Amino acid sequence: MKIMIINPDCGMTENAMALRCRILQKYVAADTELYMACPQNSGVEINSALDTALAAPEVINIAVEAQNAGCDAVVLYCFSDPAIDACREALRIPVIGGAQASCLAALNVCRSFGVMLADGMRLPEKKRFLRTLGVDPSCVSQIAAADLRGLDPWAQREATLTQLAACGRQMVNSGAEAIVLGCLSFLGLAQPLAELLGVPVIDPAVAAVSTAESIVRQQLLTSKVSYPLLCTLAKERIREY
Repeated sequence: MKIMIINPDCGMTENAMALRCRILQKYVAADTELYMACPQNSGVEINSALDTALAAPEVINIAVEAQNAGCDAVVLYCFSDPAIDACREALRIPVIGGAQASCLAALNVCRSFGVMLADGMRLPEKKRFLRTLGVDPSCVSQIAAADLRGLDPWAQREATLTQLAACGRQMVNSGAEAIVLGCLSFLGLAQPLAELLGVPVIDPAVAAVSTAESIVRQQLLTSKVSYPLLCTLAKERIREY
């Protein structure tokens, strides 16, 4: 099985992408191959709804190329699930978003959960976005932000974990039964955070690749009743799967 992980942040290094794949590899079967690609021309990192829109054309192109190259699923490595509906229209193979996968996974271990973002400026956007994921709004008990502006989650892991733990404690004290991490830069921090907080913490990157692997093993494909390919230009570029 081959899974293409699309990181929508532009211009990531091969080493950075390989590191993420190595971390995720331990959550999938030995015969599951993980690959990561990112846009090279969009010039944006995903920090807003506008960034998501600007990255979308390249994300779709990478997804199409992945299907044409024989990949069995695509994972969108971002809590904005960039261009997920467009990718599902373009592809027959499953397209799994980090946000949707993690929120649905959370409901297997709790009745309601909180979502922890990195940046409080995105709270209004994400409150609306979460309503599009197929999760009853009553199951999302709260949305909070750790406000990590100025911190690099990869270069400053301990400081990041400290900030996440402080925010998480406030959420748990306010009744959060579980926490979904609302940024895929938090990869690898869910387990230590869960140990500190005493509630399940869902890593969206892990949830996404695990969901993709499960969907492929069930031999499920994207419903073309739900996501028909109507774009004539796209039809000319996409091979039959």
